[in-house]
Amino acid sequence: MNKFAPRFFSRFSPLLLLLAACAPALAEEASSTSALMMPDGSRDMYVGAAVTGSSATDDGAPRAAVLRPLLQVQWSNGVFVSASGVAGIHLSATPGVEYGPLLASSNARGPEDDWRLRGTRRIKGSLDVGGFYGYYLGGAARVTSNLLYDTSARGWRGQVGLQKTLPSLAAHHTVILSAGVSLASGAVMDEQYAVSFAAGGARDYRPAGGVTSIHAGINWNWALSSKWLLNSTVTGTRLGSGPAHSPFIERRNVITWSSGLGYRF
Repeated sequence: MNKFAPRFFSRFSPLLLLLAACAPALAEEASSTSALMMPDGSRDMYVGAAVTGSSATDDGAPRAAVLRPLLQVQWSNGVFVSASGVAGIHLSATPGVEYGPLLASSNARGPEDDWRLRGTRRIKGSLDVGGFYGYYLGGAARVTSNLLYDTSARGWRGQVGLQKTLPSLAAHHTVILSAGVSLASGAVMDEQYAVSFAAGGARDYRPAGGVTSIHAGINWNWALSSKWLLNSTVTGTRLGSGPAHSPFIERRNVITWSSGLGYRF
């Protein structure tokens, strides 16, 4: 079953979409412009595990915490991959600018997965294609964005966000604030949130394209050593009116959190 809240943060968070991982600070460090200066033939790799949880899922029920593996690799040629199903290439050689193509996997979902999903459309798990763009504003702030073509829904979705790294309060500790908005075309909204009364749903519902959600979060990164990194993040999201009014969505406001330990090679 496709879990909405975890999927939202894994696919629309500006940190995770650049170098997807359950610990966003790992992605932030590896996707920085300085990472592109690695010697030819080298690589930057993290492995570890993160505990993640969410206040709601597709069916609105509480979600228990789960343990997820972390795996993220970037090579000196700009290619990066992660265990969360995102791959891409950094193409920019200009300091302060990031852009390149993206591939992102998506989860499948069927109306039989939960009784609340009766009458919804079946979602095929497939690779989505698109690109990302980031621009550093100075003062430890940057704008991030991405645009993906959803091959299952045959429509577009994207995200624009802002990240700000706060001044260090203690050695080896980094705090990052983020906020953003996610949007989707009518085809994507329809696949995700439409309900058919004739197919067993509570009532007919067809959302239009527009804002999927807005989100804000805080990330705390603690470098335990040159190799070990502890990361914790809490993100809150508020669904747009299209998703929020779908019959199977019970909660408009969702809190997602994670805490992970990574080892850098």
